[in-house]
Amino acid sequence: MSFELSHRFAVPPSPAARPSSGPPIPPPQAVAQDYAARARAIEARHDAQTVEAVGALQDKYRGPVFGNVSPWSLVERLAQCIDPTDQKLYCASQQMHVLQIIDAMEAEGVATADNVLVALVHDLGKVLLLTDEAPENVVGMNRPLRGERGAGLDACVMQWNHDEFGYSRLKDHLPDGLGWLVRYHSIVRADCEPYMNARDRAYAERYLRPFARYDHGTKSPLFLPRRRLDDYRHVIERALPAVIAF
Repeated sequence: MSFELSHRFAVPPSPAARPSSGPPIPPPQAVAQDYAARARAIEARHDAQTVEAVGALQDKYRGPVFGNVSPWSLVERLAQCIDPTDQKLYCASQQMHVLQIIDAMEAEGVATADNVLVALVHDLGKVLLLTDEAPENVVGMNRPLRGERGAGLDACVMQWNHDEFGYSRLKDHLPDGLGWLVRYHSIVRADCEPYMNARDRAYAERYLRPFARYDHGTKSPLFLPRRRLDDYRHVIERALPAVIAF
C-alpha cells in the first residue's frame, strides 16, 4: 500500500527547484522568533489583567461551558490544546505534556495514584483554548493582584487563567491538597510567598515544589512517552464521578 504525505509534512523542495511564484518558506529560526514574539505579547496581556477583569472572568465562567461531560473526555480533549506561549513544548499538545510528566514520574518511581491523577487533571482548564476565549485569559503564570499579607492565597484576588477555571470544576471531587495544586500550580511562588498562610506553605512544600519539577522540567517537542493515554483511564474513572459539570 502506498500513500502520499500532505504538503504540510512533505520535504520542501530545494531552493533551485522551488517555484518562483508564491511566498517563500521562512527558515526555522525565523519561525521560532515569530513564535516567541507572539508568546511574549500574550504573556504581557495576561500580566496586564486587572482586578475588574478577573471579576468579569469569574462571572463569565460561573456556569458550565462544556455541559455535563465525563472527566475522561476532557483529558482526551487536551490532545487538541496547544499552549501558544509554551516555548518548551512549542506545538506539542497538552495531552503530550501530561504523558511526558507521567513518564518521568514512572521512571523515578513516584507515579502514585495521587501524582498520576493530578498530572492528568492539572491542565484541564486549558480546554478553554478550544473556545473563543482570548489566550491571555487561559495561559500564563499567576501573581496576586490584591490581598492581605499572610491571609492566604484563597483570600487574594489572583490573576485568572486555566488554573482557576479547572479548580472551580474539580474542587468538589479532589482531596483538598490536590485541589489546591490545581488552583495554584501556575503561581510565581516568590511573588505569592508574602500572602501565603500556613496551609499554603504546607501545600506548596508537599505538592507544588515536587510537582513543579515534573510540570516544568519534562516539556519537550521531541520526546515521545512510552505509554498511551488509555493506560491511565482507570485512574480518572476511580477518582472522579462519571459526569461533572464543566
